Amino acid sequence: MAGVKQEVFAVTSAYVNAYIVRGERSVIVDTGIPSYGGRILKTMAHQGIRPGDISLIIITHGHHDHTGSAAYLREKTGAPVAIHRGDVEALRTGITPPLHPVGGRGRFLAALAGMTRTRVQGMEPQLVLEGETDLSAYGIEGKIVPAPGHTAGSVCVLLAGGCALVGDMIFGGLVRKHTPGFPYFCQDAETASKSIADILDRKPKIFYAGHGGPFTGGQVWRKFFAKP
Repeated sequence: MAGVKQEVFAVTSAYVNAYIVRGERSVIVDTGIPSYGGRILKTMAHQGIRPGDISLIIITHGHHDHTGSAAYLREKTGAPVAIHRGDVEALRTGITPPLHPVGGRGRFLAALAGMTRTRVQGMEPQLVLEGETDLSAYGIEGKIVPAPGHTAGSVCVLLAGGCALVGDMIFGGLVRKHTPGFPYFCQDAETASKSIADILDRKPKIFYAGHGGPFTGGQVWRKFFAKP
């Protein structure tokens, strides 16, 4: 597999991002809301990726805007769905875990959207993640790494070559979408900060986020760890 060019294709909207990673085979990282599955399949077709080329569907965490099309894409591709043990129940039930706003922006968004425990179609995962998971068996040079804080079961996908797909570990701004920031919602803010530091220690060159982005590694480091 070494030497195979790996590409990341973003499936974006004003609301949320999902990603397709193509290497020797292809994986989907996050599935958006329930209406997003068709958009992901169209992006795949545009890039010459067939449903049967998908070897794995990775869910970075259990919020409905990342799990919403998981069952649909499982049906269309036949690929197994992977989620960390800490967020398995959210995928099984289709119920988003409680949101914990961080700071004024999080509280504002929660009030504006009237956020509740949104329900989407639930499903049983085929792969329950715990520690780091090597992706070579799925045709991708990289690994899934636990990154708790936003939720208990948040994970990141680190690709050879320096790409990190980080879910909601880092947020883009409401206006400046390419400016990295702390997530607006966190189950445990201190743990989230430690996860950001851990991922930065692995020196990714580019961060692909669930909302906004992408960001360079330098941008993220300056935001969180550069001295004033």
